Amino acid sequence: MKKLMLLLSVMWIVVSSARSYAGEMDVLLGKLVDKGILTASEAQEIRTETNEEIAKQEKVKQEDYKKLAKDNLPDWVKDIKLKGDFRARYQYDQAKNATSVGSDRHRARIRMRLSAETRLIDDFKVGLGISTGTTSDPRSTNVTLGDTFSFKSIVLNHAYGQYSPGWASPVDTSIIAGKFANPIWEPTDMLWDTDINPEGAALKLGYKLNNGPSLFFNSFFGVLDENASDKDDPIMWALQPGLDWALMDNVNLKGAVDFYIFNGIKGHPAMDFNSGTNTLAIPNWQNRLTGTRVYTYNYNSVNPKVEIGFKDPLSFAGLNSWVPYVGFFGEYIDNFDAGEKDNAWAAGFKFGHSKISKLNDWQLCYNYRFLEKDAWPDVFPDSDFYSGKTNTKGHNVILQYGLSKNSFLNLEYYYAMNMTRVSSNPNSSRLPAQVLQADWNIKF
Repeated sequence: MKKLMLLLSVMWIVVSSARSYAGEMDVLLGKLVDKGILTASEAQEIRTETNEEIAKQEKVKQEDYKKLAKDNLPDWVKDIKLKGDFRARYQYDQAKNATSVGSDRHRARIRMRLSAETRLIDDFKVGLGISTGTTSDPRSTNVTLGDTFSFKSIVLNHAYGQYSPGWASPVDTSIIAGKFANPIWEPTDMLWDTDINPEGAALKLGYKLNNGPSLFFNSFFGVLDENASDKDDPIMWALQPGLDWALMDNVNLKGAVDFYIFNGIKGHPAMDFNSGTNTLAIPNWQNRLTGTRVYTYNYNSVNPKVEIGFKDPLSFAGLNSWVPYVGFFGEYIDNFDAGEKDNAWAAGFKFGHSKISKLNDWQLCYNYRFLEKDAWPDVFPDSDFYSGKTNTKGHNVILQYGLSKNSFLNLEYYYAMNMTRVSSNPNSSRLPAQVLQADWNIKF
């Protein structure tokens, strides 16, 4: 009985002060063994059981601390969602000048993007994103390695507020303001470089018909330029009604018709970051004095587009695991304001997996594009296709392969050229250019 009381006393003393007095406990147990009250094995058993009890209590305390900290955090902090991606790229550029002499350039490039989004109250949320890049190129988040290991710049990629009212159900409604991801659905990047984030306000609507297509309406109002001395700053409206329709279990159709309305472009000096290919003129004496060239046309236009996809297209031959998806896509745009060289189109296909989401997923995609001089403002097209210029045509091939759930390889090739020759000589150069990009992508 005496031994039992001593044993209980030891455990109570040690456990009740669970801040851990392991050294004192060893001394006490040693003395009890020396006096013959406990055997060495009994002392070791007490030591083991006591350590286990202390660890259990410490774990409970840690959980209590975490819960207490979490309970005291504001809801908007607890609701923060982080995501991002990293890309390492090798890029080869080759272009020919008027005398058909080629220039080669090899670059190692990286891209990092990080975004955070949180819900504030009920139907309101805000988002913030940063990325590599520079303020001198809104069509690229790449930075080129070199310059003797110099620091690379980080820029504000997007910042917005969003209101998605629950009372609008069953219509999915989102109102967005700030700098945000382009809400316009695009099957190609002929018109919009994927790095461009519009600035202004956007409205997105979606409605699912019973046993029918999902209807959507995407739109935004964008501020293109702002100058205190200019009364008519150029602006644009983009309106996109469309539908997404599962025609059959294995066939899906998505289509839309975009309407672009510009104001203040015609007669306005060339906008920042233009590619220098839209038609500009010096229309009056004041422009001649200053040497200012201004836009000859507005760019009000209509842009129909479609993509149709087939799941397991080779199932009839038992080859659905080889090619689980085939898709065809295309778009066309016509600028109402220009009298000539005013349209563009792109068409292509893709097959493999509809998207790369895991190991061994793959996809091959090809498109051809034809973009006339004044079909579209030359500040927006894909910057990798002939440096984002209009008055171009050519090919684009993309091969992707999944390395894991969140990582994939991307190999992309561009071959593009001017639509017009350098001179009237039919043998003169169209200044062809090639770009090859090899990417390793990681998402998190």
